[in-house]
Amino acid sequence: MKVLMWVATSKFGKSVRLTGKIWSDKILKEHPEFSLRPEYIEELRKVIENPEYIVEGWQQELLALRWCEVAPENPKYLCVVYREYENEGFIITAFFISKYGKLLRRKIRWPKQIL
Repeated sequence: MKVLMWVATSKFGKSVRLTGKIWSDKILKEHPEFSLRPEYIEELRKVIENPEYIVEGWQQELLALRWCEVAPENPKYLCVVYREYENEGFIITAFFISKYGKLLRRKIRWPKQIL
């Protein structure tokens, strides 16, 4: 049974879920820096709910990016990879990156609104 950690609403109005299985078996195993601070779980939610950019991946996934002040070592961008279907979505993985320029060469699905 998959334990639901949280559900966030994406910029496209879809409910995106993070399960305990993805958090522990995928994200923490592949990117152990996420185990350094418990607040990283909530940072992932912030990225889904209020990203700076959302770009298309290569296999119908979306990559949401947001600046993360509490990143390990130096502040970096947090990239959350997720997939959306008609009514819902789910997190695939997440990682920190220092530069996002190459990602912005992909099709941008959502830019942050500048007020």
